[in-house]
Amino acid sequence: MAKANAINKRLLAKKDMNFFAEFTANAAKQARMLGYGVAAGFLVVFVVLTFIIAFFIRNQLIKQSIKDLTDTLNGPEYAGLEQEAALLTEELNDRTNYFFALTQMRQQVDMIDPASTNLPDVIAKCIPNDSFISTYQITNSQLSLAGSSFTYYSPVEMVNMLNNNDVFSTRPTISTTRHALTEDMSVEDIIAGDTVNAVNNYYDFQISGLLVSSVHISVTRYLDNSEKVVALGGVETTTHQAGSSYTLDQNFVTYTYGGVNYKLSKIYVNGVQVDSASFTDIVEHNAYTDVARSNADIRLYYVPAEAAEG
Repeated sequence: MAKANAINKRLLAKKDMNFFAEFTANAAKQARMLGYGVAAGFLVVFVVLTFIIAFFIRNQLIKQSIKDLTDTLNGPEYAGLEQEAALLTEELNDRTNYFFALTQMRQQVDMIDPASTNLPDVIAKCIPNDSFISTYQITNSQLSLAGSSFTYYSPVEMVNMLNNNDVFSTRPTISTTRHALTEDMSVEDIIAGDTVNAVNNYYDFQISGLLVSSVHISVTRYLDNSEKVVALGGVETTTHQAGSSYTLDQNFVTYTYGGVNYKLSKIYVNGVQVDSASFTDIVEHNAYTDVARSNADIRLYYVPAEAAEG
């Protein structure tokens, strides 16, 4: 019995030793984990404090830079910038108006084509034998003829001969009227001295058409302001062959002048505003295309791009 009790006591003591060993090991493990957690916490706090200090220093540097810049802008070097900007704006407007006036005068010169010096000789060679010219007038690129003929088809023949000599750029207009001698002429008109006019009737005709020349297209840009006329640059005049097509697509729908961006608001061609449907189509295609039939005055009106978007 005593031996059995001694064995049980040794087993209990061994169990107690194992328990204390496991407890000690767990306590040491928990202590290590707690140490790791404390170290991680200190590390997080250190990183956060580092960022706070860095942001604080950066904020102080930005504030100092703002203060330095404010002091610089308030200094004597920049004190008159606003007034100088106003003076430069006024000078730009004056120079724009002066440039606009010069280009307007140049436009009037560019849009006038002198007639060929040998045109009267060409006309004289193209008069049929049974016709004569009473008057002719050359105005810019327009030729007008008036005369009489003893046959109805002679004016048409004359136009054909003029076209063969490249006089007209487009089909001219011909107006022919018949006169009877019994109604319009007296006996004195029929018998002049020893000459007897025995022709029963004759024809008066008028011919008018454009000469073979270039067609000039002038483009002017304005600020769309009902209070006053403000030009955005000068008059741009381009020359095209009569009957050819031309396109406006450069600096057209959007335009920049004086550092300000503008957007097209309306178009006038020879004083007539382009209708809304055609204007919308032009803006969508960012181009204006037409045929150079005659000289054209195109006026483009713009509004500031910010106002247009608003």
